Amino acid sequence: MRARTVKLPLGAAALAAVCAASAGLSLRAEAQPAAAAAADAVVVRVGDAAITASEVERRLAQVPSFQLQTFGRTPEEIRKNFVSQVLVRELLLAQGAAAQKLTERADVQDRVRGVLRSALLQRLQAEAAASSPVTDEEVRAYYEAHRDRFSSPAMVALWRILVATREEAEAILAELKKDPSPQRFKDIAREKSLDKATSMRGGDLGFVAPDGTTAEPGLKVAPGLLSAAAGVKDAELVAEPVPEGDGFAVLWRRQSKRPVSRSLEQEAPSIRQILAHGKAEAQVKQLLDRLRAQDVSGYAPELVDLIDITSTGDLQPKKRPGTLASGRRPGAPPPSPAPRRDMR
Repeated sequence: MRARTVKLPLGAAALAAVCAASAGLSLRAEAQPAAAAAADAVVVRVGDAAITASEVERRLAQVPSFQLQTFGRTPEEIRKNFVSQVLVRELLLAQGAAAQKLTERADVQDRVRGVLRSALLQRLQAEAAASSPVTDEEVRAYYEAHRDRFSSPAMVALWRILVATREEAEAILAELKKDPSPQRFKDIAREKSLDKATSMRGGDLGFVAPDGTTAEPGLKVAPGLLSAAAGVKDAELVAEPVPEGDGFAVLWRRQSKRPVSRSLEQEAPSIRQILAHGKAEAQVKQLLDRLRAQDVSGYAPELVDLIDITSTGDLQPKKRPGTLASGRRPGAPPPSPAPRRDMR
């Protein structure tokens, strides 16, 4: 009998536990729709617009904590003041703008289109990152294909005046030793240098690579000039005229650049950004091609010929669309014909 008395309470406890668990599951199942309903509950209405509890939560999450503290000392004060001082104010001003038909203004429509454009681009970028993330293999392939962007040899910046004779070059050197200023060197180069391709920029050859190449297409520096420049320091004149072809050069070493070599690990973050941007731009192009074929109509680009852009970038209408060639206003009666004279 004692064993039976023990089992009965245990069975009752188990039954109670099962009932409690079932009740808990039922309560949780009922709590989910209740929570959803609470999130969709309207906190305030302003005209036709409504603010729900979930919208309040979303907007609160966007505000830094130090700014939230300015709305009150307690969570209740913060929520209440944020709704009344921020969200309700926004809706009231938006409703007032709509009542004044500000949405019909061209500048407002431009801003609306700008917001929509930015939102769509952000969405396409997120979709591209999710659907086609940049892989390590793509980063490595880009790095190998553009190695010249991530490494460069040592370079030296040279200024040079080319003249016909050694005597003329020595006279220029003597003059520059009296006035070793960049402006004086440029003035002499413009006046006397035989190399007209560089004389107008004061003899500036730019930065020269060890093989003599420069940033200027077609301009390559002779090896003798580089050898002479290697014998002086930055900001020093080469002491003697340097033979160059049939003439002689007065050479000034202005400054130098150290060699640069950046590894794949150093450039990987920036390369990922470049590739991600390229993938997003590809999706933008596909979307634009589809939308252009679907929505663009009445395309008349020749109408922009009516607007002239001056050399300073100012807009100057040649002839406004819709205006008459004469000075009369639309709807005005035509001018009376001039009386004919007797030609007898």
